[in-house]
Amino acid sequence: MTTSSSARLVALQAARFEAILKTARDGIISIDPDGVITLFNHAAEEIFGYRAAEVEGASISMLMPEPYRSEHDSYIRRYRETGEARAIGRIRKVEGRRRSGETFPLELSVSEVQVGGETLYTAVIRDVSGRERDEAELERLRRLSLQRQRLADIGALTAKIVHDLANPLAALSMVGQGILRRVERSPDMAIETVRPQAERLVATAVRLDALLGEFKDFARVQRLEFQNVEVGSLLQTLEDFWRPEAERQHIVLDVCKPAEEILLRADPERLHRVFDNLVKNSLEAIDRGPGRVAVHAELLPDDRVRLEFSDSGPGVPAGVDVFALFETTKPTGTGLGLPICRQIIAAHGGDIAVAGGESGGAVFQVDLPVHGPSLA
Repeated sequence: MTTSSSARLVALQAARFEAILKTARDGIISIDPDGVITLFNHAAEEIFGYRAAEVEGASISMLMPEPYRSEHDSYIRRYRETGEARAIGRIRKVEGRRRSGETFPLELSVSEVQVGGETLYTAVIRDVSGRERDEAELERLRRLSLQRQRLADIGALTAKIVHDLANPLAALSMVGQGILRRVERSPDMAIETVRPQAERLVATAVRLDALLGEFKDFARVQRLEFQNVEVGSLLQTLEDFWRPEAERQHIVLDVCKPAEEILLRADPERLHRVFDNLVKNSLEAIDRGPGRVAVHAELLPDDRVRLEFSDSGPGVPAGVDVFALFETTKPTGTGLGLPICRQIIAAHGGDIAVAGGESGGAVFQVDLPVHGPSLA
């Protein structure tokens, strides 16, 4: 290759490189081993509000808010001494600082390359503040939709409660009056003679109390007390509580805890209520063993935890929406347990669904964001 051909090739490559820098939608910034800016493309100018001439030759820390600004020099020094990289070779979410002083979220990817015997670090930067605003707005709309649906459900539930209270209250009144009449006719009669009526009265009162209790739970706004919860410990508590009942029914309770520690931002008391309900439903669906109830947890790539509750029972009948108000397959059920579970999971920013198992039974799947709902 002639000298002129080499020169043309170098010029062509330089022009291509310049075109890429100018048209790239992400910010591209290069620094030397001392953290001094050597390249600052047009997109970086748009993101940070500085012209390239204003920042080239200055420390990259000028584009960082605290505490990143103060920590940057020590990070470079530690990397030189130990080779321990915190940003190189991975995508990190950090904060940047614009010329105006405004801080904003950004995604940062840093690469390291040797050029002519010198080390060069290049960062590709994406401003995600708009995306986060969009996500926050979507979450706000999702919560508003849930709130409106909940108000509609409460209206339907109130009408149902009024309807369902009428017959039990009439029955309570009739039983009570019957007991009074018998006592008035025969003041000295043995108390055993009114036992059946008294038992009916108590059973009806218990059913009404359960119905009203679940109504209050459903109507109450889910105010969660968030804290860091270790998923394995949560499942261990679940297993310890339900294993004796499972053994009594000759049912195998198989709780598979995750191998690694998973911290979940959640309200442990409310999650326990959901998990207790799902395990209780599974045991009741099997009724008497042999049978199996399995609980499995795993961390998904998108920072969600998935928990599956499966059983070897008869499964969910076709056409039955178990999350609909008053939908129940139990003769004494209120049809509010699973709607309350769905409400609790939604308040955590998660989802709950049910499907049939491969070999029969039902599989309830609960997905929860590791960091809690985005507006929590």
